[in-house]
Amino acid sequence: MKVNSDVEFVTLNRNEPFYQDALDLRFTLFFEPVNLPRNVIFDDVEARSNHLALTREGTLVAYLRLTETSENHYQLSQMVVTPKDQGKGFGLQLVTEAIQYLRARSATDVTLSARLNAIRLYRSVGFVVSGNVYLSKRTGVEHINMHLKLKQHQNKNATKGH
Repeated sequence: MKVNSDVEFVTLNRNEPFYQDALDLRFTLFFEPVNLPRNVIFDDVEARSNHLALTREGTLVAYLRLTETSENHYQLSQMVVTPKDQGKGFGLQLVTEAIQYLRARSATDVTLSARLNAIRLYRSVGFVVSGNVYLSKRTGVEHINMHLKLKQHQNKNATKGH
């Protein structure tokens, strides 16, 4: 699906080059600066997650990962934008597309752990802060939990006439 004239929103398979580019970008931006080994990327949810990206002219622009944590509840994580494309609205564009992707799959809510400098971006699409600032166990970088309600839970008793 075309998002705008030069960027395309895509879902990635783990055996394609864009996914490998996303792994490289995630490692370079999140883990290498704090001297963690590359295999830290392959946590217990990597294989079962949905991998979404924006691409342009055969190159990765932005990436994020969505993981279903329980039925219709998702976790957004590992969002990155290539350094040369940061500050151009691609992060917001990708998060907006991811929210639509989740709504199309009947997701009820999505949570994330935001770096403090990304709070404003997530708030702009409706996420609210939940909890206090904490240090990431893996990187030691300050984060805060955020939550977005996508759809009301249906009351099963209401449909049965109770």
